[in-house]
Amino acid sequence: MAPSDATPALLWDHVSLEIRGRSILKDIGLAVHRGECLALVGESGSGKTLCCMAALGMLPDGGRLTSGRIEGLGCTWSSAADEDLVEIPRGDRVAMVFQEPMTSLDPTMRCGRQLELVLRRHSAMDRRAAMNKVRSLLEEVQMPDVERAMKAYPHELSGGQKQRILIAMALSNDPDILLADEPTTALDSTLRAELLSLLRTLQRRRGLAMVLVTHDMEVVERHADRVAVLFRGEVVEQGPVKGVLTRPAHPYTRGLLACRIPRFGRPTPLPVMDTYLSGETEMGGQNEIQSVPEEAPVLLEVRGATKTYPGSQEPAIQDVSLVLREGGSLGIVGGSGCGKTTLARAILGLHPLDSGSIALAGREVQNGHPEDLRHIRAHAGLVFQDPRAALNPAKRIGSVLEEVLIRWGTDKKEAWDEAGTLLESVGLDRSDLDKHPDAFSGGQRQRIVIARALAARPRLLLCDEAVAALDVSVQAQVLNLLVQLQAERGLALLFISHDLGVIRYLCDHTVVMDRGTVVESADSQSIWSTPEHPVTRRLQAAGGGSID
Repeated sequence: MAPSDATPALLWDHVSLEIRGRSILKDIGLAVHRGECLALVGESGSGKTLCCMAALGMLPDGGRLTSGRIEGLGCTWSSAADEDLVEIPRGDRVAMVFQEPMTSLDPTMRCGRQLELVLRRHSAMDRRAAMNKVRSLLEEVQMPDVERAMKAYPHELSGGQKQRILIAMALSNDPDILLADEPTTALDSTLRAELLSLLRTLQRRRGLAMVLVTHDMEVVERHADRVAVLFRGEVVEQGPVKGVLTRPAHPYTRGLLACRIPRFGRPTPLPVMDTYLSGETEMGGQNEIQSVPEEAPVLLEVRGATKTYPGSQEPAIQDVSLVLREGGSLGIVGGSGCGKTTLARAILGLHPLDSGSIALAGREVQNGHPEDLRHIRAHAGLVFQDPRAALNPAKRIGSVLEEVLIRWGTDKKEAWDEAGTLLESVGLDRSDLDKHPDAFSGGQRQRIVIARALAARPRLLLCDEAVAALDVSVQAQVLNLLVQLQAERGLALLFISHDLGVIRYLCDHTVVMDRGTVVESADSQSIWSTPEHPVTRRLQAAGGGSID
């Protein structure tokens, strides 16, 4: 029997799930109808992705439903009870867009061929018809230069283009249900906004039932019809987006909303989730981050920096100039490929410039001589975007910190104790010295990376997308920590991001880059409130977690 319009396209009916005896999902009751977008929101580990994987019947080893059932398209797909099940039509009537396209695409196969194989697996069309459908799909997802994309291997496309390939692949067999698991988290803010708008348009045009997994409440506000908030494997609140966001009933939902960066002002500290969950009434500081005086001495100065990589026709950076004063904070913002990271590498002495100059703490350092590199490393610490990749999984945290401390002059007998003091300075415990990186959450690992950067007692802390991959509540904790450390240690911050909202809050001054050049430079509040360049206006319109 065909399901009626009132029947949900996808239903989780009191679903509980355990993995190897550990309870993960608890009494999940959710439904999404055709033509509707349901957002699943919550921090990492809240159970969002496992809800989708359970619906697809793709549970990890040892995973099983302990109660309830999952119904799709009017049929029972999974059940804890002994009942007849219908095979889940994966790739046909239900499809999924994953978070990381490089792990979802075959690196050895051209993208057009991958799309063709997906089409032909679920239909009887010949290769010519399949390739014509591939072209129309890539046009539908607004892929620039369709013919080039079809012939390209995944590594030859940008992150946004690879994600468009995944969206086209998910839509290839005209599904009724689309699951999108953090499909734009790793992309810059303008591209994220563009792709989410595209997904929403395609969902409405095709009448899809769409489940959008995210940790970003702004994404929910802009792109979903209904929202369900998950916390520790339970749905703590759900309903129409406007109602939940304007009148949140659960402390966790209120915390997710409050931890976002304010649109105006620089209050410190930012509210954090623990405050809301503990029931405290004081939700954040009343102080404001103070800008460094204009007469403060210059710590870092870049003049006319230009760098072109071998084999490239266009410079990665061209005639870039900036100034960062002692104790100050400078933001470099722009989309992927604008030259932010190339500039950071040049400042750190990793790439010699073709022309221009870089002076750090009174010494020019752009030539890459050993003494220049030693000077840079003595005065500048680096905080990476991905703390998991930045830490050796085989080493204890104490050993990681101890190694840097000894390298920069701490006595071996004192290094372990000093490492414990460093951990305490970033909000961790001395007992954590004996643990390995995998024992920590993403936010805790980022604190460890910051502690390691501080071990050389630098005057400048360079943060390259240091909060881009973090949940909004963890992002608030790390930003609070950076503000605190800057005040206590007199650090200067050079903060690289694609998120203009984060830059506006954290940094006194902002430099906006596009295609390797500086297109706008001013104090951060002016750039946020009255952007002059089209690139800056696009970054501001893309949002990025700031609240109105």
